[in-house]
Amino acid sequence: MTMMMQRMIQSARSYLFPETALATSLLAPVVINGAATAPASASNPLNEALWLAAPKSKVTPRVKKIRNNALQKRLKNIVHFQDCPLCGDKKLRHRLCMTCFKKGKYFV
Repeated sequence: MTMMMQRMIQSARSYLFPETALATSLLAPVVINGAATAPASASNPLNEALWLAAPKSKVTPRVKKIRNNALQKRLKNIVHFQDCPLCGDKKLRHRLCMTCFKKGKYFV
């Protein structure tokens, strides 16, 4: 019973954590008649996916700050002005005109 469990654990380990020497030998080019060619297993999508996920170089904090604080991502300063229908003065939309309010035109 324990021998069977050990075999199952060993097969799971070999499946989940393959040896790195095997992976590096698969990625190394094969030399045939003086010309280097890629091995047949190099086109394996799993091998390609391992290299695609790796960053090419370190991203400095300054570059991160420039990218994250780009002008396109910042909030736009939008102020909605309208002309007051009574006096023609500028006022914010959906607000009372202060010049008319002070003169008492809204309450007459």
